Amino acid sequence: MHVIPFRLIQFCGYLAACLMIGPGVVAASSPAERDLFEVHVRPTLVKHCIQCHGETEQEGGLKLTTLEGLLAGGDSGPAIVREAPDESLLIEALRFESFEMPPSGQLDDPTVSGIAKWIAAGAPWPDRVVLTPTPTISEDDREWWCYQPISDPEVPKVEDAGWCRNEIDHFVFARLTENELTPSAEATPDRLQRRVHFALTGLPPCDASPNAQPQGDWYAAQIDSLLGHPEYGEHQARFWLDLVRYADSDGYNADHARPHAHLYRDYVIRSFNDDKPYDRFVREQLAGDEIDPGNRDALIGTMYLRHWIYEWNQRDVEGQWQEILSDVTETTADVFLAQGLKCAKCHDHKFDPLLQRDFFAMKAFFTPILPREDMPVADVPTREEYLRQLHAWEEATETIRSRLHEIETPVLLAHATREGVDKFTEEIQSMIGRRRRDRTLYEHQIASLASNQFDLHPDKLSEWMDGETETERQHLRGQLAELAHLKPKPLPTLPFVAGDVGTDSPPTRIPDHDGPPIEPGYPTILDPEPADIVAVPTALQSTGRRSTLAAWITDPQNPLTARVIVNRVWQQHFGRGLVETASDFGRLGTPPSHPELLDWLATRFIEDGWSLKKLHRRILMSATYRQSSTRLKDENIDSVDPQNVLLWRMNPRRLSGEEIHDAMLAACDELGPQKRAIYKNVKRNRLDPFLAAFDFPDRVRSQGKRHRTTTSPQALMLMNNKWVHDRAKRLEAQHHDTSLHDMIQAVHQQLFHRDAGPQDHQRAAQFMLSYPDNAPEQSSSGKSQDDTTKARLALLHAYLCSSEMIYVD
Repeated sequence: MHVIPFRLIQFCGYLAACLMIGPGVVAASSPAERDLFEVHVRPTLVKHCIQCHGETEQEGGLKLTTLEGLLAGGDSGPAIVREAPDESLLIEALRFESFEMPPSGQLDDPTVSGIAKWIAAGAPWPDRVVLTPTPTISEDDREWWCYQPISDPEVPKVEDAGWCRNEIDHFVFARLTENELTPSAEATPDRLQRRVHFALTGLPPCDASPNAQPQGDWYAAQIDSLLGHPEYGEHQARFWLDLVRYADSDGYNADHARPHAHLYRDYVIRSFNDDKPYDRFVREQLAGDEIDPGNRDALIGTMYLRHWIYEWNQRDVEGQWQEILSDVTETTADVFLAQGLKCAKCHDHKFDPLLQRDFFAMKAFFTPILPREDMPVADVPTREEYLRQLHAWEEATETIRSRLHEIETPVLLAHATREGVDKFTEEIQSMIGRRRRDRTLYEHQIASLASNQFDLHPDKLSEWMDGETETERQHLRGQLAELAHLKPKPLPTLPFVAGDVGTDSPPTRIPDHDGPPIEPGYPTILDPEPADIVAVPTALQSTGRRSTLAAWITDPQNPLTARVIVNRVWQQHFGRGLVETASDFGRLGTPPSHPELLDWLATRFIEDGWSLKKLHRRILMSATYRQSSTRLKDENIDSVDPQNVLLWRMNPRRLSGEEIHDAMLAACDELGPQKRAIYKNVKRNRLDPFLAAFDFPDRVRSQGKRHRTTTSPQALMLMNNKWVHDRAKRLEAQHHDTSLHDMIQAVHQQLFHRDAGPQDHQRAAQFMLSYPDNAPEQSSSGKSQDDTTKARLALLHAYLCSSEMIYVD
């Protein structure tokens, strides 16, 4: 930063005074006048005033960026009167005599006196000077790692004695070497097989042990096979559903069911199994209706825009609608960009270069959305022909339909059931009562949302109308029926999706701020210009805003998107991302432990056509992933990297609730179609108790990483849960007629995917002998089971609940 000598400023001021001065502008011509402006006026207006009275916002109609603005004033009159400071509203406000400005507190006397002297001197203002806010984004902000272009770093050359299996290992080994650490030995084939099965399918192995397989690269073949299993998509969908806060109910108190939400869940599973390119996957969810309106899957993708929580009987419809739009905005920033935009909703972010204006510019992409239960599934030509016929019918029937609305609507609304209409504000009631064509776009959004709270009963109109009106109504209905041949046949539709309210958008405004509406745009630090909205066909009745946003998010030049999803996949496999805070790449998050590796993977990911399966394969084939998790820490490790950030071993992990559930089903041969936990109904206010005990999220907000707790309620759930008891019974029935030795051997393969050793057999025998002495007394009622059967059942139950069952290493 260069400091300009004050004498040079004076000289420049002198040159400005020598130039032609515009009409009505008094130039600062003497050093004393220039001092008054530069020392008192400019810094005060820039620091305290133009944030609310500048180019973007003019509270009270007042703009203070130019002398003309001060002279013109706002709603209360001119801000200054030349040579009359005591008559100037600006001085009154600064002295807290009328208005009290700035709101943060009264300024010191020398500053106010200096501005008063400036006004008394005729308010001299340097020619062509327009005040602008002090930049809120610094060079230091611009240099933050996540805003830098994705690089393609060279793969480090290392002396690894043959340890490295692919490029990932070179990056990891180089960091280990820098810190005088070494990687761990490779895990045993049995452990690797179990690990990689759970990593890709969330299920235990069902095929032969690696030791029994033909020679060759069994591990690579195993990965390729698992990536082709349908169970792969079921498992990977679980991570995505956490991010987008998917649920089968609304949340809040009523928590009504969402009967069509499962279509989105199944869409996500299909997308992962088909290895749909990630950029396409993103675009479909943000704007499937605009980019591919005839593709049912693309329209289902827009259900992403419907996973907000919702209270059916919330009478503050307008307030709830703004919360919904804000939630969609925040979730989009979290999921795809790892930017904590929520913190910029009320003010500029305190730590990251995210401005309040950025929040509302992003929100403006979603301002026109409209929840749809009747989205047409048809390509553009079909939609164009449909609209042509519809407009012809509407024109021919306009007079009839207008009169029917006058007759029917007031009666229907007066007899509305469920929550009714009369409890809404008069303004909202008025919106509801208007015809669609007579509402503004915003009014139609609010009226549509409000209509979820009441039911209309047109079949009962004849009971509620007087004879004369009913006669007229039936006559009009008859006329309308005669013109029915003009109306196009309905198109196939899809429920529980989202589109836009029209070809234009309601305005987006910052609450309690005057000024023009905020146009769609991206975070200023990445692109300060408003978004150039790409037009979509008129037949789609949409704005093109969301497809424009989707194109920007998935642009290979975007420095965030590829890094974010690559980091999420890495986190899935190692328990910790290269960036530990997977949904926050800002200063409140954690910088990447291996920044070059993250960029190298992101570059390869884009080159591979945004293929998630190729990304999984690349990571799982690495020697880094194949390391053993059993290694004793030494003093060097304790002092350098006790948390294993540098990956000197593999991290063991507890299985998720869904994986534990599915593993128990698999052990009992009960894992059929739609049986996995992914297909369980997710009711936000009443989560499945088994899954909830193992940290299943409430799906109210996006969750980039689940908690991994180990608690006593989990042990109690496993010991006392009837469903777990029933699985133990199923398992015992499978081995009821086998010897204890054979049962132990078979069950160890089923549950732990390893042979039972001598110690395992010894412990099982000891358990069987001690069980009668330690078992609770039998109830006197009912016939008791055979002691041996009970002991075997208890032993199998203990195996199902064991740490070896619910952990993978």
